Amino acid sequence: MLTLKVRVRGLNEFISKNAKVIKAIENGDVTTEVEKKIVRRAKYRGPRRKGKLVRSIHSKRTGKHSFKIICDARNEQGEPYPELLEYGTRFIPVGTESHPIKYKASSGKIAFRPYIAWAKWRTLQELQKIFKDKILKFYN
Repeated sequence: MLTLKVRVRGLNEFISKNAKVIKAIENGDVTTEVEKKIVRRAKYRGPRRKGKLVRSIHSKRTGKHSFKIICDARNEQGEPYPELLEYGTRFIPVGTESHPIKYKASSGKIAFRPYIAWAKWRTLQELQKIFKDKILKFYN
């Protein structure tokens, strides 16, 4: 008869770290990080002339794991115009979220149309990296 004796070390530490990871996911830490990154990218690559549109980009939490990106800028006449730049008109061409139209804004920065859809698309391409950066820190 063969008898094998196995002793596992560090299992309690591993279990406690897993509990911290589960708590962070349940608290919506990854969602918060994705939300911040989308808003930051939309503001950085959004069209700007006077900066009113970029300053009006913000997010609103709709649940623990959901949010909305809102751009509620209005022109001097009080009319909303972000939709025109995001979705385009026959006079304002736009690309797709994965291939937006790039142009040089009056500020000198490269701007995209659409800008919010591009920011969302680009951030979701990096979702695994965001998850690793936010969650794997508990295991170090």
